[in-house]
Parts: sequence; C-alpha cells; structure tokens
Amino acid sequence: MTNEAPQSNESPLKRRREELGLTQRDIGQTLGKTDQTISNWETGIYEPKMTPREFKRLCEVLQWSLDDIPEDFGPSALG
Repeated sequence: MTNEAPQSNESPLKRRREELGLTQRDIGQTLGKTDQTISNWETGIYEPKMTPREFKRLCEVLQWSLDDIPEDFGPSALG
C-alpha cells in the first residue's frame, strides 16, 4: 500500500482497487460476487461477508497482507 494520506471519506477498498486499475466487476468476478455487492461494500451500505477462501482471494487480488486490510471497507466517518 502507499503511504499517502487517504482522502477524506474515501473507501480504502475503492482506493486500492483503483490503484491497481481494477473495476468493481473485476473484484466481484474474482470473488463470485456482483459488482453491486462490491459497490455496497465501498459505500458502507453492507459489511462484507466472505468465506476464508474468498477473503484470501481478495487479499491476493488487492495485493494486501492481513496487516494491510482496513478495519472497514466503506468510507471513513472521520471525513
């Protein structure tokens, strides 16, 4: 991940996805989820519910370690 300060109220999932040039559909297809589900995660409408296999795959596709995973995928309430 980059050391740049996150923009206020921006989803860390969306930021990372865009850094890697991925679409919501790309992430959704990788996990067997719809792009609308990924959008809901990014906007904070829903919290992700994933199997360990799906979670591992998400880490792989986003090139995140467990330490890189944010506490919440939705936008920051601190913005």
